[in-house]
Amino acid sequence: MLDWARLEWRNGQPFAVDYGDGYFGSSDPRAEVREVFIEANALAARFRQCRRFVLAETGFGSGLNLLLALETWRREAPPGAFLSMLSLEAHPLSPEDLAAIHARLGLDGVDAQRLRSQYPPPVAGLHRIEFPEARAALTLALGDAAPLLSGIQGQVDAWFLDGFAPRNNPALWNTGVFRQVARLSAPGATFGTYTAAGQVRRDLEGVGFEVQRVPGHGRKRERLQGVLHTRPQDAPPAPAIPERVAVVGAGLAGLAAAHALRARGVAVDVFDPAGIAGGASGNPAAVLLPNLHPQDPELNQLALAGMRRTASLVGQLEAATGQAIRLAAGVAFHGISAHGRKRVQRLQKAGPARAGLLFDPAGPGCASAPHLFYPDALALDMRALCEALAAELAPVQREAVQGIQAVPDGPLRLEGVSGGAEYDAVVLAMAAGGDRPLCPEETAIATVDGQMTRVQAPLPDWGGFVATGQGYCIPKADGRAWIGATYRHTDARAAATTAETIAEDDRANLRHLAWVPGLEDASAVTILESWAGTRAVVRDRLPLVGASRMDPDARVLLSLAHGSRGLLYAPLAGEWLADHLLGLIEPLDVHSRARLDPMRAAVQPAGSSAEA
Repeated sequence: MLDWARLEWRNGQPFAVDYGDGYFGSSDPRAEVREVFIEANALAARFRQCRRFVLAETGFGSGLNLLLALETWRREAPPGAFLSMLSLEAHPLSPEDLAAIHARLGLDGVDAQRLRSQYPPPVAGLHRIEFPEARAALTLALGDAAPLLSGIQGQVDAWFLDGFAPRNNPALWNTGVFRQVARLSAPGATFGTYTAAGQVRRDLEGVGFEVQRVPGHGRKRERLQGVLHTRPQDAPPAPAIPERVAVVGAGLAGLAAAHALRARGVAVDVFDPAGIAGGASGNPAAVLLPNLHPQDPELNQLALAGMRRTASLVGQLEAATGQAIRLAAGVAFHGISAHGRKRVQRLQKAGPARAGLLFDPAGPGCASAPHLFYPDALALDMRALCEALAAELAPVQREAVQGIQAVPDGPLRLEGVSGGAEYDAVVLAMAAGGDRPLCPEETAIATVDGQMTRVQAPLPDWGGFVATGQGYCIPKADGRAWIGATYRHTDARAAATTAETIAEDDRANLRHLAWVPGLEDASAVTILESWAGTRAVVRDRLPLVGASRMDPDARVLLSLAHGSRGLLYAPLAGEWLADHLLGLIEPLDVHSRARLDPMRAAVQPAGSSAEA
């Protein structure tokens, strides 16, 4: 957990106590930003000519630089273009101080409001902030610049090198940082900076930039700007940008990927013979809940990123479609089993700072067992979420893809579908248990059946939040609730799927939830309906996200095995896939993303048990 920056106001200007420097270099911050950063990088003209652009800065501060860049983007960029932004900050302003500076600068437009409403907690790592009205996204990286940059992937077109004076902030102005800046830079990347320090100029030239001294802003005599003329040897090659992508699967994983690609200006076709949410994604009620570990910061970083992405996406979709997706807000996880109690107690002992500040130690529960309360966790209507994701996509093509023809240096073609369309990339996000594997990674996947039960019960009003522990209960105000879910290996259930099997799963749900107030006496509960679906899982219960080994050119990507906590990871996976394909700033660092790499599961046997 990071400390908030220490801010003082001196002569009406914000001053950073820890750096002995002001947040702005002149009395006219807006004019300074336009000259030193926006005009130095020729952004207006470049925005007019692009379909996608990546802008990065060292030193987020108040966000003024990026907000003015967004203003320019809105004015100049062509329809359908997408802006990906990256900003680094070691000492973030508190939300209160950020709001105070914005008020001082008159920053209260929709983009500034979006920034403040999505401002992350002071947790080191990458945090995504969405600006849907501007067709833009910001990855705000909190922590020390050099190690953060070393884990970031993407190709930057223009840099704002902004930070406190080099003599006061050497951790930002050094060759270690500049080497990473050069590694991340696309061919011809430019930069602008307020400083004219000789060492900064020499260091930038040393990593491949051609540097110019130009007249400074205001009282500043000189400043620097330049262009990358020599890319370092470890810089990744510029990606072949896909213009048309096929997505196989119209469940949550596939639709999330298609939605992210379309938002970035890519033409997308979605294929699924079962239509929208025809498999487990048709779940009428599911829980968005983080999966935390007191000694696994990478897993916790994934959980925080997944929670933020899904919540942001749900808010955007509800506003855009007018469709209700949220069923309840707030989730209490109770330690009912011995394993559950141990998990809760270990997280309580570690404290919320070790877990992304995702749980509130003083939050409410509905049972006497030790519990964790997640105020930002949600219960969602999965089918409604999928339908909202598909609302702006082309109609799902209800055809079964039988295979993929991958021609070296040529397009990809789908077997078994009409039309003969050619694609630059394919995303496989199929439902569990397909008749014919489309990729070798499917051999690592096991399938399990889960059943939910809708009940009428004498439930007391414990505050409307979701109760989880051994099973979960999503209450409604009228005494009705969805409870669940069972967990059966598919082969065992398929051997004898009868009315009695379904009834037994309903009874199992009630047994597992007997700790919930109002469900103690099964005879007082009326079963209203049941819903069952088949889910795909691998041994470590994390999805398979990344390139398939079936295509050496890495044009076939996977978003599979979301059967455990799909709401937490599938929207994040879709966003990562879109950014990865397009060379934009990715929302996960290389260490967190490695936890989802399909190759990690290649040697793991299918059929191992997963946590219910």
